[in-house]
Formats: sequence, structure tokens, C-alpha cells
Amino acid sequence: MKIGEVVKQTNLSEDALRFYEKNNLIGTVPRINGIREYSEQNLQRINFVKCLRGAEVPIEIIRQYVELVDKGEDTLPERIKLLENQREVLERKLAEIQAARDKIVYKINLYTKGE
Repeated sequence: MKIGEVVKQTNLSEDALRFYEKNNLIGTVPRINGIREYSEQNLQRINFVKCLRGAEVPIEIIRQYVELVDKGEDTLPERIKLLENQREVLERKLAEIQAARDKIVYKINLYTKGE
């Protein structure tokens, strides 16, 4: 799959895809006559990296995760621990966002009842 097709499927820019590749986040992308040819495995990794980035997981953590995946099944406990830690971070962020939302809703209700 060429880079343009991956851009359409993932809604990422070519620059983002190149960044992921340069930073070893999506595995090796072979080139045929100098043109990147993304595999299904590359696409799966791109989608997972995109998911993690959307959750504001730092690149360093993603890189650690990918390195563990590339080392093989023996790293499964470490991968689980890394993902569990990120889940805890996300749960704290979600709680903070929910609290902020509740305050905003309270203010909206207060202001609309005061009209």
C-alpha cells in the first residue's frame, strides 16, 4: 500500500507517517523502486500509534512499547505493565476532564436559570 493510500485510511499526513517511520514506531517500511510500500502489519501499527498519540501517550513510551513488541513474546509481561500504567494515566485524565465538564455544566445551568 502506497503512502497516499495510508494517508486516506488513517487521516494522518505524509509527514506524520514519515515521522513514525523515522522514529521506529511502525516497523520497517520496505521500498520498491524508492517508493514506500506499507504492509498490513505497518498499517496495524500506525493505527495503534495513532490511538496512543490521540490519548497523549508520549512518544518515548510508544517507542518503548514498540521495542518490546519487536523483541518478541518474552516481553509480554513488560508490555502489559507499560499499557496498564498508561491506562492509569488516562483514567486520571478522564476524571479531571469529567470534573471540569461538570463545573462547566453547573455554570451553564446557573446562568441559564438566572435569565
